[in-house]
Amino acid sequence: MNDVIYTFNDKDITMNVCIQIRAVVDIIQEDLKIGFTEAVGRFYNSETYTILQNTENGFWAESPEYIADRFFEEIKK
Repeated sequence: MNDVIYTFNDKDITMNVCIQIRAVVDIIQEDLKIGFTEAVGRFYNSETYTILQNTENGFWAESPEYIADRFFEEIKK
């Protein structure tokens, strides 16, 4: 299995991104009243997560609440 390393301006920001992902998943879990595994699956399969993977856009630096709001807007479509 390959470990994912996130970089921004040639700096390793993997920990920052992982912290964001966990915080967003917690928000999704609480808001939708679903289990952790289901929340992770829904987020990882979303366009919002895909955008988060592109670290050059700076989306990862937004607050978890902002990222979660983007996810909730996406699933309402």
